[in-house]
Amino acid sequence: MAHAFGCAAAEYDDLAALQRQIGDRLLTGLPARSLPGWMMDLGAGTGWCSRHLDRRYPDRPLLVLDIAAGMLRQVQSRSFRNLPGLLVGDMEALPLASGCAGLVVSNLALQWCVDPAGAMAEMARVLQPGGRLLLTTFVSGTLEELRQAWSEVDDYTHVNEFLDVHRLDEYLAAAGFHHWEVSVHTMSLAYDSLLGLFRELKGIGAHNVTEHRPRHLMGKGRLRSLEKSYPKVSGRINASFVVAYVTAIR
Repeated sequence: MAHAFGCAAAEYDDLAALQRQIGDRLLTGLPARSLPGWMMDLGAGTGWCSRHLDRRYPDRPLLVLDIAAGMLRQVQSRSFRNLPGLLVGDMEALPLASGCAGLVVSNLALQWCVDPAGAMAEMARVLQPGGRLLLTTFVSGTLEELRQAWSEVDDYTHVNEFLDVHRLDEYLAAAGFHHWEVSVHTMSLAYDSLLGLFRELKGIGAHNVTEHRPRHLMGKGRLRSLEKSYPKVSGRINASFVVAYVTAIR
C-alpha cells in the first residue's frame, strides 16, 4: 500500500480534484475555535487538508502523517506558516501518545485500511476527551458500475469491498466516541473512456486490496470486454463515488 501511494505522489495533485472537493466539504465542519493539543491530518496525502488547518489555526501545532514517504515529500514542498511535523506511519498503529490531539482530520484514507475498526480506535486513542474527529471515507456503492461490469467479464474481485456505512456507527461506538454524526453524499463523475477512469484511480494511488484480486495484467481483449459491459450515457461512462462524512467527539 505504501508503495502504491508513493508512486502516485508526483502527479497526485493533478488527478485529485475529487479528493479536494470532498476535503473542502469536510472542512466546513471545523470548530470555530482551535482546540487544545495537536492538530493531526492522518493519511494526509500531499497535504490539502493540512494547508487549510495551518491557515485556520496558526496557533496550534500540526502533525501530518501518511504511510507513504513520497507523499510527505510533496507536503514538504508546499507553503506553510510553520513547517508541520511530518511522520511516516500507519493509521492502524499510530506511533503517538494517547490523548495528545485536540483535532484529528482524515480525508479519504480509512477505506484503504485493512482494519478500519482498529484505525478508528487509534484515532480515538490519540484524541483527548472532548477532542474532535472529522473524517471521510468511501463506502459501499462506490464504483458500483465498474464492479458490475467486471462481474460480466470474470469471477475475480477487481474493485475493493467498501465499508457498509452502518458499520461506521459500530466502529465509532466501540472506539469510545460519545457523540457523532454520519452523513452520506453520492457523486457521479463522467469519463470519456475506461482508460480515463483507470488513469485517475491509479494516479491517486487507489488500489485493490481484496484477497481475490487478479494477479495478472489486463490485456486488450479483457479491456474490450469490460468496455462492452460497462453502461454508457451519451458515449461516456459514469462512475459513482459514495462518501460518508463523519464528525465525532471523543
